[in-house]
Amino acid sequence: MTQDFLIGFEPYSGGGGTETHRLSLRLGGASLTRLIRRGSSQPDDCLEAPPLPLAFWLVDNWWRIRWEPAPHRDSPAEWRLAHHLPSVGAGYPWPNVSIWGEGDRCGIAVHADTNNLQPSLRFLAERALEYVPSSVAEDAVDTFIRAVIDDIGKNCDGLDSEYRQLRAERDDPTATRWRRLEAMLGFDPDDAPRDLVSFCEDMTGRYGRQGIEEAAVAHQGPGCATALQRSIAAAETSNVVMRAPRAVHEIRIDRTTLAPPWQLAVDAARDSRRQLQVPPGPIRNTRLSELLSLNVDQLATRHRSNGEIPYALRLRMETGKGNRLALRSRWSHGRRFELCRSLGDVIWSRDDPMAPLSRAKSERQKFQRAFAQEFLCPFDDLRAYIPTDVPTEDDIHAAARHFHVSERMIQTTLVNHNVIDRESFEQMVEAA
Repeated sequence: MTQDFLIGFEPYSGGGGTETHRLSLRLGGASLTRLIRRGSSQPDDCLEAPPLPLAFWLVDNWWRIRWEPAPHRDSPAEWRLAHHLPSVGAGYPWPNVSIWGEGDRCGIAVHADTNNLQPSLRFLAERALEYVPSSVAEDAVDTFIRAVIDDIGKNCDGLDSEYRQLRAERDDPTATRWRRLEAMLGFDPDDAPRDLVSFCEDMTGRYGRQGIEEAAVAHQGPGCATALQRSIAAAETSNVVMRAPRAVHEIRIDRTTLAPPWQLAVDAARDSRRQLQVPPGPIRNTRLSELLSLNVDQLATRHRSNGEIPYALRLRMETGKGNRLALRSRWSHGRRFELCRSLGDVIWSRDDPMAPLSRAKSERQKFQRAFAQEFLCPFDDLRAYIPTDVPTEDDIHAAARHFHVSERMIQTTLVNHNVIDRESFEQMVEAA
């Protein structure tokens, strides 16, 4: 994570007209606007473009940029319009960069520009992913917008009034909660159905704001309410009851450090195994059921699938009675993973009343997944089992059987620890 993110501009004295400036975006020590123009051999760290379209785009999309995480699969067009700089448009090329929010931090990704579609220039920034504290991203955006308003003055086409409205909403706790939910549901301001946002607001009183926000990003769009109701109903009638050990309840994570969720999860999982006196190596079903005060039959090789629910869910029962779980997987390794995600969520959320277990790329979901990976299959133990730096499919298959986890989980663990190269944007975001 870096503390340096800057969006700046300076007047341009060339032939581009009075609206054209030299714009620059910097992330840490890297220039995101570094480019080379056709017919030139000299790189330039600045883009020649007017700052006003970018300022309007940042104001219009501020809530989604700040609070909507990256999608769990290929980015849909609606997401790119709100997060991907080329959507600024206005007839100018923009760097192939995306920005999104994950709670206390914002992700900034430079995508591969392999097709090199710009007719007048080529951006030189290499494919990368970095995170900045959300306060740093907010300051960078605010500083840029205010500078544009000061520079352009009365010719800013209403940017000043739009920005004042945005600032008023950000300063109003009630408006902030509403806009934040809209963004997490995947909607632009005022585009979300009012009854949907009202439903989510009403549910926070019973299930907690953080749990409802996780439900919003777990199943974005108009179907969020139905999805949540189905998962809650499945949990309320489930016979899968998990009781987190007292030692796990006492584990604390320091989120003020802004360490990536996976690192916090690895530390918490190792601490959990140590506190619970779990020896190195795999955790068999009998031992896992004892740790979670769970009927071992719930970990049977095949089980009735709950695949009709959109995501698994942990629902806290009365104090001291544990958690009811609506699990989706019918297979033992999948159910083990979901159970351990629930255990990790108790640590992350301090035992919130409700917790979706989804594919979303929020900080909380990343923590759940990384915790379950390290708890069931510690990386050091995995490397002892697969000592090669070029693991084969047979190696991965054997390790999955040994640790009683899925082959995909073995692959993900090796990717996250840079044993296997990351091949996609989604893998980069998941591991960060």
